[in-house]
Amino acid sequence: MSGFLITSLLLDELGRTGRIDLSGFWIRRARRLLPALVLMVLTVSAARALFPDQALTGLRSDAIAAFLWTANWRFVAQNTDYFTQGAPPSPLQHTWSLGVEEQYYVVWPLLLIGATLLLAARARRRCRRATVGGVRFAAFLIASLGTMASATAAVAFTSAATRDRIYFGTDTRAQALLIGSAAAALLVRDWPSLNRGWCLIRTRWGRRIARLLPFVGLAGLAVTTHVATGSVGEFRHGLLIVVAGAAVIVVASVAMEQRGAVARILAWRPLVWLGTISYGVYLWHWPIFLALNGQRTGWSGPALFAARCAATVVLAGASWWLIEQPIRRWRPARVPLLPLAAATVASAAAVTMLVVPVGAGPGLREIGLPPGVSAVAAVSPSPPEASQPAPGPRDPNRPFTVSVFGDSIGWTLMHYLPPTPGFRFIDHTVIGCSLVRGTPYRYIGQTLEQRAECDGWPARWSAQVNRDQPDVALLIVGRWETVDRVNEGRWTHIGDPTFDAYLNAELQRALSIVGSTGVRVMVTTVPYSRGGEKPDGRLYPEDQPERVNKWNAMLHNAISQHSNVGMIDLNKKLCPDGVYTAKVDGIKVRSDGVHLTQEGVKWLIPWLEDSVRVAS
Repeated sequence: MSGFLITSLLLDELGRTGRIDLSGFWIRRARRLLPALVLMVLTVSAARALFPDQALTGLRSDAIAAFLWTANWRFVAQNTDYFTQGAPPSPLQHTWSLGVEEQYYVVWPLLLIGATLLLAARARRRCRRATVGGVRFAAFLIASLGTMASATAAVAFTSAATRDRIYFGTDTRAQALLIGSAAAALLVRDWPSLNRGWCLIRTRWGRRIARLLPFVGLAGLAVTTHVATGSVGEFRHGLLIVVAGAAVIVVASVAMEQRGAVARILAWRPLVWLGTISYGVYLWHWPIFLALNGQRTGWSGPALFAARCAATVVLAGASWWLIEQPIRRWRPARVPLLPLAAATVASAAAVTMLVVPVGAGPGLREIGLPPGVSAVAAVSPSPPEASQPAPGPRDPNRPFTVSVFGDSIGWTLMHYLPPTPGFRFIDHTVIGCSLVRGTPYRYIGQTLEQRAECDGWPARWSAQVNRDQPDVALLIVGRWETVDRVNEGRWTHIGDPTFDAYLNAELQRALSIVGSTGVRVMVTTVPYSRGGEKPDGRLYPEDQPERVNKWNAMLHNAISQHSNVGMIDLNKKLCPDGVYTAKVDGIKVRSDGVHLTQEGVKWLIPWLEDSVRVAS
């Protein structure tokens, strides 16, 4: 749509005036786009408490990139995974597409001016005058070749490693803008008539085809919207150009023949009004959908979607009436607008840098580590086995020793562990590993393979507990035991009798191994969590309280069969009201809905020390 509209306007200006006013074009674009963008970014920065901590780690840089219209390349540089994000996305992630469009606004008019100058020079050498028709043909040729090059690159270079680079990149997304430009250069020869809604097609059959084509385009868009998942295979088969082609069929056909059924539907007054504020809807919908979540509102499904849409429309309408329109109508007498726009961007960027603190770095992603990093390598260092003395009588003067086994919840506990006088905690936790071995699983809607090194926990734990000779062995597991997993060739989860029998056997084995030296073993219950939400506000299966309750009940039953095993009710401590709680005693105890914060660990450790000492 943007490519079709902008090219039509530029070629119309060239035909009327014999030139393209480049500074005027850029000023109009800045007046149209900058004010609402600045308002949205500053609002998000000021209201950052509404978003998860993990979504804010790069907010300052995201905001500056949005102001500079380079957000898409910022996300490419950050290796942002658009389709399989384990952490909450940035509230400014949607500005990637604005970056692509603005880069097109900079380059495309320059190409048209360049083509015009070349044609004019060629015409002068032949003692002729360059025609607008020649420029239109040149624009069509440039746009068509650019579309083919962009689409070919998107198909040829797509792989699992480059899919998001293809998705965000200006070079590979330009095909959508350029195919609209090609359609405008080929079809729109009378912008005033098109703008008045007059039919530009002279033949009866041409008008009939123009009235039918939008249905073809809409059908293509509906099918791709329904079936496309963003897989690598879809990109390799030309998903982007298929969607762009379907869209341009609708846009061009409706523009050329505005008396067809689809054109009349799109001319319905509420849709026209929605189109009027559509830029604001685009800017505000993403942060609103992130801020108005199921946890905050208590809603899900259609009710939550309606609330999000209503809030988006209200803010977009307010932005249109109070900010966008007044600035577009403002005609300063002596203020140069391009320098003013640059000053506005610089000021907004400066305010953002003052308001938004530097991110603390990416939060722990429980879905795994970067490729090539061993899970076992994430274990906090412990003395090498060769340097340990053989087990012997415990020294009564040594610190109270606790060997900690478990997953990333235990890892964050050890990672943020404050000084603990009189205690020695030995960390044997491993990020992302379960008692369940050798099966794929689903986490936050993704299907993942468990790393092979996770399956070696029985031998690893046995060696570690024999080496440590601790006073207490602390086992912190359960997060990964509540996810959907493949067992005996089918997807299942806790609560299925067959899987429960297998899971209970693994739990019994773990308790026997950790307690094999006769040490007292303490097992924590798994707390309620909220690691993420589905788009409709519902919980992912692993966060459902019913699954947590079933695991904790299994723990209680297993512990009753071992005389040297006790339970520490971490769930009750972190969720005193019986539901997921982010703050307890005024302290934020969870960073991402699952893991402990640094201040949460500091608050928790005295209670944990008392619990393990009493247990011993």
